[in-house]
Amino acid sequence: MQVNQTRRNFLKTTGAAATALAGGAGTMAHAQAPFFRMYMMIPNNQPARMIWGTLAAQQISKLGIDVQSSYVPWSVITPRRTNGEGKPHADGGWDAYLERYYYNSITPVPNNLFSSTAFPPNGQNFYYVDDPEIDASLADYAAAREEAPRMEAITRFQKRWYDIQPMTILFYPEDVIATNPKLSGFSGTTFNPVFFPDPENWTIADAGDEASAAFASWQPPQNLTPMYTGGYSDANVFGPVFNRLYEYKDWDSKEIQPALATGHTVSEDGRHWVITLREGVRWHSGEEFTAEDVVFTWAMILNEAYASPFNAPFKEIFASPEAFSATGKYEVTVDLPKFTVQFEHWVMNAMQVMPKHVLEGIAPEDLRAHPFNTWNGTYDVTLSDGSTYSAKGGVGTGPWISEGQDQMRNTFVYTKNPDYWKETPGNVTTYYLVNIQGSDAVLSALRAGEIDAHDPMYDIGSLVDTIDPSWGKVQTYDSYKWQHVCYNLRHPIFGTGVDTPLGREDPSRAAEAAAYVRQAFSHAMPREQIVQEIASGFGAPGTVPMPFTAPEYAADLLKPIEYDLEIAREFMTKAGYVY
Repeated sequence: MQVNQTRRNFLKTTGAAATALAGGAGTMAHAQAPFFRMYMMIPNNQPARMIWGTLAAQQISKLGIDVQSSYVPWSVITPRRTNGEGKPHADGGWDAYLERYYYNSITPVPNNLFSSTAFPPNGQNFYYVDDPEIDASLADYAAAREEAPRMEAITRFQKRWYDIQPMTILFYPEDVIATNPKLSGFSGTTFNPVFFPDPENWTIADAGDEASAAFASWQPPQNLTPMYTGGYSDANVFGPVFNRLYEYKDWDSKEIQPALATGHTVSEDGRHWVITLREGVRWHSGEEFTAEDVVFTWAMILNEAYASPFNAPFKEIFASPEAFSATGKYEVTVDLPKFTVQFEHWVMNAMQVMPKHVLEGIAPEDLRAHPFNTWNGTYDVTLSDGSTYSAKGGVGTGPWISEGQDQMRNTFVYTKNPDYWKETPGNVTTYYLVNIQGSDAVLSALRAGEIDAHDPMYDIGSLVDTIDPSWGKVQTYDSYKWQHVCYNLRHPIFGTGVDTPLGREDPSRAAEAAAYVRQAFSHAMPREQIVQEIASGFGAPGTVPMPFTAPEYAADLLKPIEYDLEIAREFMTKAGYVY
């Protein structure tokens, strides 16, 4: 396969490339009607993923399944998975799609994605994972205060996942990013909401004290209010504007350090927390940051009227807004119904704090169309002294002030916050985030000096040999993410199994039959070939949804999943299908 192809030729060669990788069409020995039809949506914002998505569809078709694949934008996938109520694709929902995902904190918190309490629209378990053993292991993991029981519980989660394969984890990508050789201070990959481009730390050599810099992000954002999204096409935009209570020092160490909080105390049983906030911090409007902002943020997420996808895990953590209160101007007291790792490692370390004085006057049903969320247009904010502040997008406490969106240029504009609460080393004072579609296009922009860095979504691994050191410095990072094929686990065949031959014959074995079908899908995937020939060696074959370099990854337990179509067909046979 020719990997250094142009974006123009990509769509012409995708099917041929995938077929070549898979070793031909792989027809069955005897022509027969397909066992069933499934629809696979392949996001159209990553060339490499479009190839391995096409390959995944072709591999599943070799098992006697009619796979209808299509390249679609996320604007098509998102409403189907969020609002489809678990219906199949033909009924307005979805069957399968490709996704690159991760946990919203360095400490893995699978509860938010895979607990049966987190179904949409108020949770992020878009896949409808609903397995008692997974639920039990995640509950034990969240409740464990000591390392030994915590590791035992997360290992049980991984073993159960490995056994029933709710999704096909294809591989763990390594992020490849090219930057302006004159740029220093770029030291971490995009990871929402823990790491952003951090342009406040950038220095452009020979650019003086007031340099400008630009960062490219492929996918245009859909929501720019932190409580509405966990996607980093959104977080790339709003991330530099907001802060969290705690933050990570850097990508290499991944150590926690104080941000809007300066410290906290916690009771022996892990339920009673007293959080001390940083004094002297001001919102971009000039209003003072206080405990009321923290309490307001958490209460908003718990309010179902706002339809935050974090509502379900917040309910699991807090139960109700009565669990927390402002017990001083710079103090928040929390009494959890029970200890949970989600509070310390997700709520405090990963959730941005939002401004009460800006948002309390915007009705829940109006917020998504408001300039705070869209960054289109201006609006006035009334301050406590009676004056007004003219805002252009989000209002935060972060190192960058939003100057709104230039829709003609697909660009978001920022100026450096002169009153930021901590010193930053960079010389960049004007920052642009620009949406550029295409790997070739983003490297052309870098070569022309139009951008200084880009998001890892461009998957430039196959193009690194075309990058001259005079205009591009190649950097690689462990992504802490995984690429997977998602399945709708309410689908009657590979979700619940009720429409499999085995499930119809013996309804008590329907879930078992669905797991056989998903295991067949998994064994049909040539993971090593995908990594080496499509991802150009930047990654490792996948097993479960856990960063494979994380301490929690059960390396001794999780063996590589063998690519073998005969084994795959054996699993289909176990589900009752006859070749």
